[in-house]
Amino acid sequence: MIRTLKKLVLTGGALLLPLLVCAHNGELLLAKLTLRADGSCVLRVTADIEANFTIQNRTQLTEAANNFFLLSSGNDTVPLVKAAGEPAFTSEQQLDPTAPLGHTPEELAKSYKLEVAEWTWTPENPKFVLRVPEMSPHTFILWLVDETKPAAKPRWIMMVAEDESPLIVTAAPASRDAPWWLSKESAKFIFITGAAAAGMILVWIALGLNRFGEWLDRKPKR
Repeated sequence: MIRTLKKLVLTGGALLLPLLVCAHNGELLLAKLTLRADGSCVLRVTADIEANFTIQNRTQLTEAANNFFLLSSGNDTVPLVKAAGEPAFTSEQQLDPTAPLGHTPEELAKSYKLEVAEWTWTPENPKFVLRVPEMSPHTFILWLVDETKPAAKPRWIMMVAEDESPLIVTAAPASRDAPWWLSKESAKFIFITGAAAAGMILVWIALGLNRFGEWLDRKPKR
C-alpha cells in the first residue's frame, strides 16, 4: 500500500496525499528541509510519539535519528549524522501548518506530543540527494522549502526504505566584499610602498650613523 501511495505522491504540487492517508498522519515522520539563502540547510524530522508506531519517546527518536537518512553527493554516500553532525532535539505541541498534508483547522488547533530532531549544516557539495537506508522501518514525508524562492510551492515526496529524493541544490553562499586592502592589486601596491618606505628609512638611518661617525672622528681627542 505504501509503495502505491509513494508512486502517486511525487515531487511538486501533488494533491492526492491528503486524500489517501487518514487522521492527521501521525504514523508518518515529517521531514522539512529548508534551504537557506546563505547555502546552509536545516532538516527537521518530527515524530508524533502518540501516533507513531516505531518512535514513542525522545530516547527512541535519539536512537533512530542516527539512521534516518544517508546523504549522497558525487560518488560519496555517508550517514546524515556524519555530514551534518549530531542533531538538536526539542519538543513541540502544534502541527506545522506548512506541511503538505492538508491539515484541517481542527487538527491545527489541537495539542500533540511531538518530538523533533533538527540538523543544521552547510553541505560541502551544493548538490546532493537524501536516501532512506535499506530496511528502514520509517515512512517519511520530505518537503523542500527554498528561502531564495519564497513564492514557489514546496516540493515534496513520500519516502520509504531504499528511496531517494530528487536532486537537491543549495543556494550559492553570499559573496562578501573583501576589504580594499585585501585585493591582489591593493596588496601588491601596499607591499611595494611598504618596501620603498622601509628602504628609505634604512637609508636615512645609515646616513645618520655615517654622519654620527664622521662627527666622532672630527671631535678633538684629549
